This record gives sequence, C-alpha cells and structure tokens, in this order.
Amino acid sequence: MADHSHQVGFFVGQVLEGTTRQHGSKTALIAKEGEMSFAALNESTTRIAAHMQNEGVKQGDRVGLLLPNSLAFAISYYATQRMGAVTTILDARFKGKELEGVLRDSDLSLLITHASLMPEVAKSLQGMKLPLWVVDGEGDNSFQKRLFSPPSAEFVAPRLEPDQDAVILYTSGTTGEPKGVVLTHINLAQFPLHTTEVWVTTADSVWGCILPMSHISGPIYCNEIIDKGSTMVIFDQINPITILEGLAKYKVTFIHGVPPIFGLLLAVRNLKDYDTSNLRVAAMMGMTVPLSLMQAFKAALPHIKVIQGYGLTETSPLITATPLRDADAKLASIGRAVPGIEVKIVDEKGQQREEGEIITRGPHLMKGYFRRPEATAERIRNGWLHTGDVARREADGYYYHLGRKDDMIITGGMNVYPAEVENLLSTHPKVLEAVVFPIPDPDRGKAIAAAVVPRPETEVMDRELLTFLRSNLASFKVPQRVVIRESLPRTSTGKVKREDLG
Repeated sequence: MADHSHQVGFFVGQVLEGTTRQHGSKTALIAKEGEMSFAALNESTTRIAAHMQNEGVKQGDRVGLLLPNSLAFAISYYATQRMGAVTTILDARFKGKELEGVLRDSDLSLLITHASLMPEVAKSLQGMKLPLWVVDGEGDNSFQKRLFSPPSAEFVAPRLEPDQDAVILYTSGTTGEPKGVVLTHINLAQFPLHTTEVWVTTADSVWGCILPMSHISGPIYCNEIIDKGSTMVIFDQINPITILEGLAKYKVTFIHGVPPIFGLLLAVRNLKDYDTSNLRVAAMMGMTVPLSLMQAFKAALPHIKVIQGYGLTETSPLITATPLRDADAKLASIGRAVPGIEVKIVDEKGQQREEGEIITRGPHLMKGYFRRPEATAERIRNGWLHTGDVARREADGYYYHLGRKDDMIITGGMNVYPAEVENLLSTHPKVLEAVVFPIPDPDRGKAIAAAVVPRPETEVMDRELLTFLRSNLASFKVPQRVVIRESLPRTSTGKVKREDLG
C-alpha cells in the first residue's frame, strides 16, 4: 500500500476551534432537535471530550457511534475526534447477529447509542462488558447528563499525527460480513479539498444531509462544514415531503443521495410548488445512475446542476466527480478523477485499457480493513485499490460507469453489463426502476432476467418491455424473462440485492 504519511492531516478538533473563532455566531447545524451555532457546537464538543477523558477513554481507543441522524451524532463525532479517539461508526440499522458481530469485532472502549436502539443493543451485548452513553437515556448512562454538566477535570488536547487512525466505518455490502474501513487524518482531508476544487463550495453553502450519517456521509459532511464554515441541515428520515419542505425552509444549496431518493422526489405530484430556488447541486451517487432519472430530474427542476460522482468508503470517498461547469454536457458520466489522485482502467491481466476495472491510488486510500490484513492485501495490490467496478474512460478524461465487475453476466460466451440493460429499461415511460440479474440456463450457462417496478398508477406487461428491448439491444443482451414487482430488495445503503432475485 502506498505511503502517504507526508500528506497534511485533517484534525477535526483543531479545525472546529479555528472555524469557531471566525464564524462563532453562525449556524453550523440544523436538525429536528434545534439549531447550533459553531460556538455552541465547539463548547458542547469540548465538554463531551472532557467527560470521555475523565471516564477513562484514552487517545487511540475506539468509541462507537450507533446513532440515527441527529445533533447527537455530530457532537459525538466532533468530540471523539477532538480527544484523539478513533470514531467507530456503526450502521444504525444493524440488528441481531450482525450488530453483535461488529460490536465484538470493533473492540470498543465506549458505545454512544440512542434510547430507541437500546432493546437491540442490550440483546447484542449479552456477555460483553461495554460502557454505554445513551442519548435520551436516564441515570448514569445519560448522554445529556454529560452534555449539560461540567466535567470534573478540564479537557487536555492530544498530540495527533496525520497517519494515525481517525475513523472506522463498518460497511454493509451485499455479500459477506461487515468490515471496518480504517481512515486516517490524511484520508479525512480529501473530501473538503475535493469539494473546494471541483464543486467550489464556500461558507455560503448549505448542505442537506439526507443519507444516513452512520455511513460515510456523516463524517464527510461534518468535516466539510467546519472546513468552510458552512451549514448542515440534518434530515432524520427519507421522506420526500419532509426533504422538500426542509430544502425550502433552510435554503439548502447542495444535496447528494442514491438514485431511489431522487425517484421519490420526482414522484411528488406538486414538486414545482416547493421552493427549491436555492438548491444549486443535486449529486446522484452510490450506484449506477440511470441517465433517464437524471434527465427527468433536470427537466423538472432545470435551475439545478444535476451531477454524478463515484467513490467508495475505502476511498474517503471520492474517486471521480463532475465539475459543475460540465454538468449539463456530461450528465451520463461519473466525472473526472478528483485532484491529487490516480485512476486507471485495467483488464484481468492488469493491462491498461479504455474499458475495464477501475483501480486507484493516492492519499484517499484507506489504511486498510480493521484487523484484517488478508482482506486488505486482497483489495490493495502494489499500492492500487481494486474497486471491483467496471467503467469506460474516454479521451477527454471522463469516466462512464458500467456496473460491478461481479455483476457482469456471461451468457453463451458473451459479456453483458446489467447497467446497460437497466439504463435502457429505465427510459421506458412506464418503468420506475429496473434491475438485471442472471438465471441458470442449460444451453448458455447463464441467461439474463430483469425485475421491473412500474411507475405509480401505470400498468406494464412483460411482453411490452421485451418488444421494446428487442428493438434497441443486441439479441444476446435481451432478457429471457421480465418480472413485474412492486419493489426491489435493497441493502441499508439503498443498493439492490441482485442475489435475492435470481
């Protein structure tokens, strides 16, 4: 793995203090619980960090955050970073054996959770001794008790180094157990740098956090607003009406989310009645984005720059992004390589090609998977992280996502990328969502099938869709069958679980 220890680290506590001196009275956070200025946030963060130190949490210890989108998440993130703990972020939707597994694997010194999650936490902690702070809890475990009471001793700032562990994020992919992605302070510096150079974000930006903060959106948004002195609006539910009302009320300028969220927004009948005049950018990320969805969103709200970006938790997260100046012309692209990193497209033998797997190296690469050297070595080879995603690079440096390498279907010796068929299906006026997956075939090894969710208040027949596909695709790419469904199975991050459809 490449050595980037010479790079400058992003030390959250120090950055927050500096921003407070410059923007102390400005609103930093807006959530259902209320609003916080940078001065109030800085004070709360220092108090919680001091309580951690007083209760025995040491620099380098892992402190778990198992929290819904909230002010408490942000305060806990800033506090753990300030006192030099490793913020270990757990998906708030983990349950049962999955939650028990990550709690054992992460080896925490403290877990901060919410009262609403305690039944699941208590069940998963059986046999484990782990100190708990509970948001909206009572008694000795109360988070608020510490938030609003002075610590017994003052906070002592730690000495931090750029390449030290800063954050661990437990990913929940479509297969396998969750793995902890270890990010350093160098890694944390990348997103604010990239947003400055690619999207020209400033202190005037207002970020709408509509994705779960318990994924990488939480730390990168928290870092972005203290880097620029901007504002974050925290949405605690993915409800299109709630989102639209919040965009209007708080004059949000930038949102990013997975395609299904934008589909929900488009489905609101009186969408244009909501004031989105301040919304400058809508970034669609997290999976292959249907071009038809981007075109429809742009047509409905033409004043907004609709863009794509691409990245992984393991890459802090951005690998590519579309500059705003090229947004309209490059709607179908996932963008260019962000500044300061390297990207290549390679074939199975590692030879550079115009179409193949995306690999990348640079200061954005994770340190590795927590206590999993074999998994790290499998993912990062000769300093290059192998993404498992397939793309095409054009001469102007723009990349086009073709799908997951593992998703490629070989049917009768021919390669088919599901995203190509899905994108075509999504252009049909009666199709809301589509996913393509393999099914066994005695002659061809595998055949292609598709599951389709119709648009609201429409009916579509499989014969109609097959006729449409045969008119627009090579015959070997046309699904053998199309199934009409009310919904598609998804992971906690919104990605379709293809393995549940075969």
